[in-house]
Amino acid sequence: MTVDRRKRHLKILELVATRPMRTQEDLADALCQEGWEVTQSSVSRDITALGLVKIDGIYRRPAATRIRRIVDPNERRLAESLLALDVAGDALLVLHTPPGEAQRVGNAVDLLAWSEVVGTIAGDDTIFVAVENASAQKRIAARLRQIMNGPS
Repeated sequence: MTVDRRKRHLKILELVATRPMRTQEDLADALCQEGWEVTQSSVSRDITALGLVKIDGIYRRPAATRIRRIVDPNERRLAESLLALDVAGDALLVLHTPPGEAQRVGNAVDLLAWSEVVGTIAGDDTIFVAVENASAQKRIAARLRQIMNGPS
């Protein structure tokens, strides 16, 4: 996946998390207002790639059923709000959330008290998670992806 497509997907996830998007045209218009050049057909492909579903006529991430099964409230917070994660270097993870959610997600990571996590720094929609080393980075990234996406 290209970097531009990944960024567009993050923007789409942010938009559906923060505003009611009822049609592909609504989403295309919102993306255009944010500076993206898209067509309805490219938005349609993005919706399919992201697995978005319509619930009560509004596009949503398809996590609702999976999230109800998560017992730990901190893992639930991650499942509800994590949009994406990237690795940076050998000991850093960068987590992406909808605007205004990073502090709560960062706090949830802290409260999970995973031994490999050294600390977190949260902004508005981004969290830096410092881990012990490269192998800890792989373990924590896998754990976070499983929480985000559900079991394979």
